Amino acid sequence: MIKRALTMTSILLLFLTGCSDKKDVSKEKPEADVEAVAAPHKKEENKQPEVKEEKALSEIEAVKIPATIEEFASSMPGQLTKDFPYDKETASWPSTNTLKGIKDELTEHLRAAAKATDDTDILFKSFIFYLGNSAYDEVVPELMAFKPQFDEPYLPEPEEASENKAIQENAAPSKAIIMLDASSSMLLNVDGEQKMKIAKSAVRSFAKTIGATSEVSLYVYGHAGSQENKDKQLSCSKIEEVYPLQKYHEEKFYKAVDGVEAKGWTPLAGAINKAKEVSQSMDGDITLYIVSDGAETCDGNPVEEAKRFVQGQENHKVNIIGFDVDEKQENQLKAVAEAGQGEYFSAKNTEELQNTVIQKWVPPGMIEIMGKQWASPKGTFAILGQDMDVEKMSQKITYAINVEQGRFRDAANVMLTEKMITEEQKDRLINKIEEHKEKLEQLNGQLKEQKKMEIDAEVNRIDQKINDWAKRMELLREENKK
Repeated sequence: MIKRALTMTSILLLFLTGCSDKKDVSKEKPEADVEAVAAPHKKEENKQPEVKEEKALSEIEAVKIPATIEEFASSMPGQLTKDFPYDKETASWPSTNTLKGIKDELTEHLRAAAKATDDTDILFKSFIFYLGNSAYDEVVPELMAFKPQFDEPYLPEPEEASENKAIQENAAPSKAIIMLDASSSMLLNVDGEQKMKIAKSAVRSFAKTIGATSEVSLYVYGHAGSQENKDKQLSCSKIEEVYPLQKYHEEKFYKAVDGVEAKGWTPLAGAINKAKEVSQSMDGDITLYIVSDGAETCDGNPVEEAKRFVQGQENHKVNIIGFDVDEKQENQLKAVAEAGQGEYFSAKNTEELQNTVIQKWVPPGMIEIMGKQWASPKGTFAILGQDMDVEKMSQKITYAINVEQGRFRDAANVMLTEKMITEEQKDRLINKIEEHKEKLEQLNGQLKEQKKMEIDAEVNRIDQKINDWAKRMELLREENKK
């Protein structure tokens, strides 16, 4: 019995020892597993920020500080400012809180950069990398793309003027009412230029020429509201006389045309009806000159309105140029001209529009009345207008530079306040900010001067062209005297 009891006790002890051993193993194994699994994550967490910081530092070091106009134009926006709105980036009075909304994030980035390097050049590049102006890639290319454009007079060759002499007498109407389509489709491009800009130039050139003998008026339509349905009534109902019927005055007419913006629908019928209303109290020959790039879109009937305009009036006429229109639109415009006892002409591109306006609407003999000095752009308001355009675009660049510089200065102050840099380092950074601003202003000045030289060159080209023509005309007169 005693022997059996000892045997059972031994078995029980062995069982308990085995359970104890298993429990210990089960406790140790998860801890070992956790250690083994957790260790890689720990290393990854330690390495990830370092990799990210190294990448950022590498990108900062690669930042190219503009040294040419082309490099300035291709400046990349800052990582923290790339979504800043254009009007904020080109504000004439920048906000005093230049780092609003980005200060905390910027501080962390600058802290990482300061830990990685104390090189002032690289720290300055970090300002460009994070805070560069987002408008540079718009304002600088805009000025670079500027091309001087003057309204060249039509200068017929002597043989052309001679051949048309029989039909030149009394060909111009006493009153010329010009109607310019400013509907939204005029915002589209032809030959790489906006149709509205091309049409404005053609209309100015025509008015300058016909205005030598005729009183001139300018109406615009489609310039109100927008092309949205909600603005249809407004757009279709507003036909405006922007240059009242009078003798041609270059500066006033230029300003009237320059202020027109293409926006909405096409109330062609309403425009002709407006001309009928205002012409009822007028005497003499009256011709409507319409430049349009499309048919009626305001539910009117321009053919019927053209008939009413000329009804009982042999001295009334409707001439139309269809500018870059499709077949359906052209058919309507042809019908309008026919109903208005006038002519329809088609112009598919810039050159055709300019040539058609002058060659088909202006009697060639009128050019002789103008005289070469009157026709030259030298000394005219047109030069001042183009100079002003260049100044405005250059000023936008200056504003953008100032906005950026303000952010850079505030970034340097943040670094000093947060003890990332010393006073000496801050002074060096401020010097670099000033040098950078001066360089960008220099590039802006070079670009502005280049564009003004292009204006002068274009004026001289047209003036020389007029002088050459005048000499040919003078030789013809001398030969006719013999």
